Amino acid sequence: MLKRSIFYIAGMIIACTGVDLVIKVNIGAGPWDAFYAGTSEKIGLSIGTCVIIGQIVFLLINSLLLRKRPAFESAITIILWGLILDFCMKFLLKNVYLANLPLLSRWLVFLAGVVFIGIGIGVYLTSRFPSMPYDGTMLAIVERFRLNMNFSRTILEGAGLLAAYFIGGPVGLGSVVFVFFLGAFIQICSRGAEKLLLKS
Repeated sequence: MLKRSIFYIAGMIIACTGVDLVIKVNIGAGPWDAFYAGTSEKIGLSIGTCVIIGQIVFLLINSLLLRKRPAFESAITIILWGLILDFCMKFLLKNVYLANLPLLSRWLVFLAGVVFIGIGIGVYLTSRFPSMPYDGTMLAIVERFRLNMNFSRTILEGAGLLAAYFIGGPVGLGSVVFVFFLGAFIQICSRGAEKLLLKS
């Protein structure tokens, strides 16, 4: 249980750090992160708070897909993710300015952020604690429609890209990278983290 708890918390911190790096570098955030950032600007709430609200919606979607009661036990994960995301943005990376770096440097930081997100999500999913409803939606699509994790994630990221575009979020070329590559990377990281947990 202790090892699982460490994977759970560490994975979320790593992933949220990656999310904030990608947003700050201003090449194009992950589709749903871009949507939450755009929503944050529109309604004046923090990005973390917008994530919490959005994840509650995904919680209900999961319930419909799996025809089960909503996984209310995911509430702690939703709240922790939102709080950690805001902490990284407002304190951990508060004085980190990346948007004015040379383009090549920005792309390197962006790729580092994507790696952080993939590793973080893969690690925290391995803990088998309640997942973020969005990640649960990915798994629900896999279960309901017999798709692999990569294709399921690509569908969700594509939907997020459209939503972010229409709300005016920070969509860019980097967002397209998320749509086509993050799912595969999460799948690889999840398998690696599973082996590490079993060995440790």
